[in-house]
Amino acid sequence: MRHLIFVCPNTHLNVQHSLDEDDNTDQNEFTAISCPACTRLHFLSRKTGQLLGTGAAPKN
Repeated sequence: MRHLIFVCPNTHLNVQHSLDEDDNTDQNEFTAISCPACTRLHFLSRKTGQLLGTGAAPKN
């Protein structure tokens, strides 16, 4: 389990989330996350933990 913190693009609040670690995932494979800060869906890269469309790396 990999824990990460990303910034919600809607509220600009830090959000903590956990992703399963899988070394075989592609960098372009994303998972939908229901954001507790804004209740919308965000898409996180399973490989890097980056939000789709932001290019910002998460805080570890």
